[in-house]
Amino acid sequence: MRLVIQSLGTSDYGLYTVIGGIVLMLVFLNNVMMASTYRFIAFELGAKNLEGVNKVFNISLLIHLCIGLFIFILAESFGVYYVMRQLVLEPEKINDALFILRLSAYATIANVVSVPYQGLLVAKENFSTTAKIEVLRSFLGLIVALIIFYYGGNKLRLYAILISFINIVSPYIFFTYCNKYHKDLVRWAIQKDREKYKEMLSFSGWNMLGAAASVAKNSGAALVVNGFFGTVLNASYGIANQVGTLVQVFSMSLGQATIPQITKSYSGGDSDRTVNLTIYLSKYIFFLMMIPALPLLLETEFILSLWLGDLPPYAATLTRLTIINVMIHHLGGVDAITAAVGKIKYFQIVLSTLSLLSIPVSVFLFKLGFFPPTILYIFLISSLINLVFSLLLLKKLINFNVLHYINLVHKRIFYVFILVGWLFFVKEYFEEGWMRFAMMVFSSLIILGVSIYMVGLEQREKVIVSLYYREFLLKFSKQLRK
Repeated sequence: MRLVIQSLGTSDYGLYTVIGGIVLMLVFLNNVMMASTYRFIAFELGAKNLEGVNKVFNISLLIHLCIGLFIFILAESFGVYYVMRQLVLEPEKINDALFILRLSAYATIANVVSVPYQGLLVAKENFSTTAKIEVLRSFLGLIVALIIFYYGGNKLRLYAILISFINIVSPYIFFTYCNKYHKDLVRWAIQKDREKYKEMLSFSGWNMLGAAASVAKNSGAALVVNGFFGTVLNASYGIANQVGTLVQVFSMSLGQATIPQITKSYSGGDSDRTVNLTIYLSKYIFFLMMIPALPLLLETEFILSLWLGDLPPYAATLTRLTIINVMIHHLGGVDAITAAVGKIKYFQIVLSTLSLLSIPVSVFLFKLGFFPPTILYIFLISSLINLVFSLLLLKKLINFNVLHYINLVHKRIFYVFILVGWLFFVKEYFEEGWMRFAMMVFSSLIILGVSIYMVGLEQREKVIVSLYYREFLLKFSKQLRK
């Protein structure tokens, strides 16, 4: 990102963030819809119904083709109107903004149409393929940064072209792979099962409501920031979101591996395993996110300066708040079991409404003169309220044992925080620099690991960890003797 910001400039990077966000925020719908798709595919796989898998795939493909058409219409209507009439930018940048908008729309449509193929691979737990594709995306992103740095023409347009190309490559690979290795499951067949259409559209529709609320809350926030503070603050907001995504990446592989198992366990009638997997998933995802989050929170300014050089205003503050917001959002940890059960209507209505309220509240406070990070403080409050309501709704809808969940997940996470929290006070006694950075990173990871083992795990989990540790030492010592 440092090369990209240096090449484009803070203002142009902020412009790309907000314009690309108008359409690329719809990629979030891609993830939500993929969750809907692999929920139904995993359900059929759990019931060992391969014909049902093909039926779900074809229905999902038709739905996503319609969504792709809707995105195109939305980009060419609302998107163009916003750029021409509402966006705060220099007049000579309008054509560049429209160019970015349309390229981003095409890339988004390609990603949306590929959702059934991605959902099939996730449901079948084919994570080696999806991981390779993500590695390829990251590698291509590095190449793009280098090309932009040395390019002498319109860097903003070239950056938009190359990023859109990367976003189209992945769907093409998913399509090719599935047609080669899962040909029977993705063969086209017109489906006439109206009840299945109704069931999937209902589930996807309520999921879409939640996705729309998240889009309005996250990417919509970029539009609010642009309206009050301009594209330079959009750059800071974009940096914070990039770091927040990095923290989430540490937990994504575990989530993708476990969620299909939760759905299959539920469809197979194993309710005890379903609940236990949900508890372990919630706790382990949070602990995994703490691995990058703790050093980042301790040394935010130093790390961002190493990464980006000169920082835009409020970049460090927005980054800290985004990391904390991401972690609070994952404290609930009940999305997987809710999706498995399929009772998501009231969840999405209540939680989406609470999320959407954060935007008008932020606008109101900005009009009163509050400073830019206010919007993320509002998001934090919204996430905490959603956390409470999600657990209460789960208890009401499926008689979920909330106290048992809190005791095994939230209480243990709180204990870990107590043991690592003193590092934030200790660091103030040392001068910022390489020495403090190395000391904080090393000590935070060691203390975090010990704290998770001591107070974050149950006794049976400690036994399993000890067995793996001894096995590792045994293999390591054998390698040394060779």
